[in-house]
Amino acid sequence: MKKRLITAAVGIAFFIIILFFSGGIVLNIAVSILSVIAIWEIFVATKYINNIPLLVANMVFAFAVPFFRTPYSNDVSKVCILLFIIALFVIMLKQKVKIEQIGLVFMLNTVISFAFSSIIYLRDLPESPVYHLQPIDGAFFIVFAVGGAWITDAGAYFIGRFLGKHKMAPTISPNKTWEGAAGGIIINVIGLVVISWVYSFFYLKDTGHINYIAVVIYGVLCAVAAIVGDLAMSFIKRSCNIKDFGNIMPGHGGVLDRFDSLLLVAPLLYVMLPLLPIVIR
Repeated sequence: MKKRLITAAVGIAFFIIILFFSGGIVLNIAVSILSVIAIWEIFVATKYINNIPLLVANMVFAFAVPFFRTPYSNDVSKVCILLFIIALFVIMLKQKVKIEQIGLVFMLNTVISFAFSSIIYLRDLPESPVYHLQPIDGAFFIVFAVGGAWITDAGAYFIGRFLGKHKMAPTISPNKTWEGAAGGIIINVIGLVVISWVYSFFYLKDTGHINYIAVVIYGVLCAVAAIVGDLAMSFIKRSCNIKDFGNIMPGHGGVLDRFDSLLLVAPLLYVMLPLLPIVIR
């Protein structure tokens, strides 16, 4: 537990630093690095690491995706996607890689890269004149997404540890319980309400307000998405007969072990926020 808390504290410090510079290219670089590390962990877990051409093609694509929506990159991003698909076909034919292997790495790379990139899309939401938002709101959306994932994780872990009795998915993740899931949802709702209130108090003031009904709804939806994402990655680990995706974060495992719950939360918020806004200006 001590190791987990120390690692979490260091991670939060890095997150705050990156968030401070989130208005520029720093966030894109950070997300790109996370994506590349996550793809490396997938290749190690699936034991495809020895296929160098397949590894390189996927890591290059994972590195590029977070920059797809930077200025003047629209045409380049289309070319990158096409080249990636062509590369996979060539590797499949040249090296006689099984179609299920190509399908697996393509699916996971696409999900991971674009899920992580949703953090950047959340930052850029205020750029659209349709939503009448301020740049600072983009940083708030990032905090909201990360909070929605990590608060659920923490709540489910501690509630499940002390009160958990009924196993949720014993063959996938034996330690997860229905009591922990319920606790994670409740604590996540409370945590996101607090985060939203703090943001409103310090940054909105007379320029807007928080839709707390939306916050409560997102608290539930984000918690469910976080749990599903966590279980999905646990299923992959079980299928690969590994405990953790890596050891880059002592006490937590690898990037995918720590960010698995964010894989569905960030895209969910990006899709839903224009339909059900949190910040009203």
